[in-house]
Amino acid sequence: MSALAYDRARKLFASRPGAVFLAQLYGALQSVLILGLIGVAALIGVLVTSRGVAETNEGNIGILPYWVQAHVRGERGDFAVVEDSGLFPIVAANLENPNTAHRIGAMVTLGLLQSIPALRTNTGALQTLVSLAIAIVLLLTLFSRLRRSALADVACEAAASLRRQIHRQMYRLGQSSLPTEGTGPVVNLFTREVNDVRDGLFNQLDVESRVPLLVLGLVCFLLLVSWVSTLFIAALGGLVWITARALRRSNENLTVIALRDAAIQLSALQEDLGLLRIVRVHGMENVDKARFDEHLDRYTDADYQRIVTLGHGRSILFLVYGSAAVAGLGVLAFTVIERGHSAVSTLLLIASLGGLVVPVMEWLRMRKSIAQASRSAEAVLDYVDRSPELHQAGGAQFLPPLKTQISFENVTLENSSGRKLLDGLSIEIPAGSRTAIMGLDEDAKYALVCLIPRLIDPKVGRVRIDGLDLRDVTLESIRAQVSTVLQADLVFSDTVLANIALGDASYDLPRVMEAAKLAHAHSFIQDLPQGYDTPIGPLGHYLTVDQQYRIGLARAALHDPSIVIIEEPTAYVDDEVKAYLDDTITRLAHGRTLIILPHRLSTIRHCDRVIILQNGRVEAAGPPREIHKESKLYRHLQYIEFNQFATGELEAGQMNE
Repeated sequence: MSALAYDRARKLFASRPGAVFLAQLYGALQSVLILGLIGVAALIGVLVTSRGVAETNEGNIGILPYWVQAHVRGERGDFAVVEDSGLFPIVAANLENPNTAHRIGAMVTLGLLQSIPALRTNTGALQTLVSLAIAIVLLLTLFSRLRRSALADVACEAAASLRRQIHRQMYRLGQSSLPTEGTGPVVNLFTREVNDVRDGLFNQLDVESRVPLLVLGLVCFLLLVSWVSTLFIAALGGLVWITARALRRSNENLTVIALRDAAIQLSALQEDLGLLRIVRVHGMENVDKARFDEHLDRYTDADYQRIVTLGHGRSILFLVYGSAAVAGLGVLAFTVIERGHSAVSTLLLIASLGGLVVPVMEWLRMRKSIAQASRSAEAVLDYVDRSPELHQAGGAQFLPPLKTQISFENVTLENSSGRKLLDGLSIEIPAGSRTAIMGLDEDAKYALVCLIPRLIDPKVGRVRIDGLDLRDVTLESIRAQVSTVLQADLVFSDTVLANIALGDASYDLPRVMEAAKLAHAHSFIQDLPQGYDTPIGPLGHYLTVDQQYRIGLARAALHDPSIVIIEEPTAYVDDEVKAYLDDTITRLAHGRTLIILPHRLSTIRHCDRVIILQNGRVEAAGPPREIHKESKLYRHLQYIEFNQFATGELEAGQMNE
């Protein structure tokens, strides 16, 4: 399943085909340049070790170019000695080599010498090769930046696409509206899991665009230098890898056993330490000392075995790797001493073998990254594919402003863990009333008010407005009739104007200012650095809780709904601010239905009705005075939550003032 999810995520590359092609092109070019740099380094090595001196059969002098004859400085037996000849020693050493590839290489080198005169002398060859190496390094730097830019474009766009899908899915799923559900799990998907998918896609495209060509080039180098040595070392490396893998797995099993045994014995020791009170009270010091010594001896032995097991595994792996390395070097040394291979060829062979380690390690890291990305992609796409909880029926009606009542009929609602928040709840809220919702379970109160704007749907039962089932009306018309002012959603990171108007250009500044004046927010907004254009929220200018609350009330007033759901702030506010808030709520209540989650006694007293929730049901409902007489739970809530000490209206020490 994880692999299938990752394959789906990989298909997001289709949105950036041009960037994918460029990333692959730049990766291939980078690999070619690396191989070229290795080749240039090998040529410099030939030049340095030979010093431009070569011996060639005198019979070949006549068929070689004229400039070779000009560099002949003497004879040694049947061979002519050519000096200061740049890269000509490569031609001389391989022109009559029985290895066809070496002869072809000699002819290609001779052609280069014919075309580039600077390569015919030591100084000219050195200058040319060094200049070429610098140019290759510059190009490598350029292509590396271009490749990473293209890779970032592809991977980041894929991550953005996943984040858009998560964001859209949040609209369709309702449980995140509940405070205990929240957005925490979704934020984890949105950040860490999507980042893992992005990194996996980035690493795969990066490695697959470079490594295969680089490995192929290095293998060609190895085969051209000595295919016999290459095959031997490859077989040796494969055998070592299989052996080391088996040894590592066996050692890991032994290590796990040793760690578990040590943990068990340590747990017994910790238990002994925890028994000291019983030991002292019952005078069993001698027994306890014997138990402790026995457990300590067992733990010491187990810890010793753990340490030895770890060291033993590492020692065996070192022996395997070390023996293989020595054997490989021995074979290479034999080819130089007995077979007459040049030291430069052997160094090139070693460098190419060493160079293979880098792409192999990158490939292994890529596989690890893809494995993590696959797990994360499964989690992300499982959320994206989840069946929406909120559906709009075909032919849904338009919901007009509330006129008579809101009805909850046998409503049952559970959270994601299966706990019942509402259990067969039935209640009616008259239009134009001011109703307080109270109870010990915060989740149940939130669940009740979140049903009204249809942020969530009940598992059983229905919610009606003026007799219309909310499932049978359009979501847009429902939410046009409901505004919420909840503590968790008072302001967001944007300007004051955007916070109140919610980015709706149809609300001009004068209308926003009128709403702010109604909420007693206009005066402090004017004092902000840029007035209504001041950024506020978590990333903007700091506002006190009551100022944020007034921004939320202004937003509700501006959008003119028929139902307003208000959660009072829990933070302490002074008497002047309380008066502002009470006046604002009174103004908002005119011609509207207010549903309040109160945190002040004065707010409750001004409500027409109070609904007390207990165990997901209505424990009591009615005017505040009647509820105070009839409901023990209401009086209990007043004592633990709404007394002056709990609300901060009275501090310790003030009773005697």
